[in-house]
Amino acid sequence: MQTFIEKKHQGPIVIHAKSSNDLSDAYRDSLTISYRYLGKTIYPDTSFCIGEHVFHTPIMAGVCNLKTVPGECPELTYARAVHEAGSVYWAPFFGKENHTKVLKEKIPSIRVIKPLRKVEDVIEEVKFETENGAIGYAMDIDHSYSVYGEPDHNPMFDFGPKTLEDLKRINEASDLPFFLKGVLSVSDALVAKEAHVAGIVLSGHNNRFPCATPPLYLLPEIRKAVGDEMMILLDGGINNGYDAFKALALGADGILSARALLGSMVKEGPDAMTQKILEMTAELKGAMANTGSIDLKHIDSSCIKKL
Repeated sequence: MQTFIEKKHQGPIVIHAKSSNDLSDAYRDSLTISYRYLGKTIYPDTSFCIGEHVFHTPIMAGVCNLKTVPGECPELTYARAVHEAGSVYWAPFFGKENHTKVLKEKIPSIRVIKPLRKVEDVIEEVKFETENGAIGYAMDIDHSYSVYGEPDHNPMFDFGPKTLEDLKRINEASDLPFFLKGVLSVSDALVAKEAHVAGIVLSGHNNRFPCATPPLYLLPEIRKAVGDEMMILLDGGINNGYDAFKALALGADGILSARALLGSMVKEGPDAMTQKILEMTAELKGAMANTGSIDLKHIDSSCIKKL
């Protein structure tokens, strides 16, 4: 009996299944904003908090591949540009040495730790983040298995699924806010709530798994299920401030954007990326003013209409 031989570069996924990014983009673009001009004088506040830290904008720099960014330490260049915009940098798991440089400059950052097979190894990473000045820490939950259902790994690390008790242990390892990234169901959101984590990140992880339900589509249902007890961040396909407004109106507390920001960085440099975050924030502020939304907590979901 033959065994399946995995094709590289996600060949069979692209050929046989619908791209999750395409599904997400199409749903996002089907949503419109019903503007409201009369009756209020509004000067919107875009301030956003994680723990005791206050930031200028809820639009943060999501995890992305920085190999295309020039320079000896692309992560530090990228993080500095994010910091200049008054935002938060979400760092990748790999490249710990470079992330240490970011933390030494006291740039607000949250590193996304992979679900290492041994919980003790995850906790060691959490302790490192805590001791070196991170403002929080996160863990991918969608790296437990490969696309083809095998235990996921890379040449240096083995990954594995996490139980509720595992999540509680990881959460109790630090007083910093703990986020679970990759949530795409009410059931996972409820497990996160039971583990008392600070927040979750709804994310399709850049088409890691095909045919995934768009995070924006799931957002209202998940917000209703978990209530206001934990933060919900949305990651994926947020390209401008109007996209951000849609997510915030549907129940998100904050936004992660990667592709749009990285594109500005690669094409025009760090100053352009800083300006991109500021531009997106200005667009968000404009949408808030023209819908009578005084701050991020008072954006009315009825402003969003689906075509």
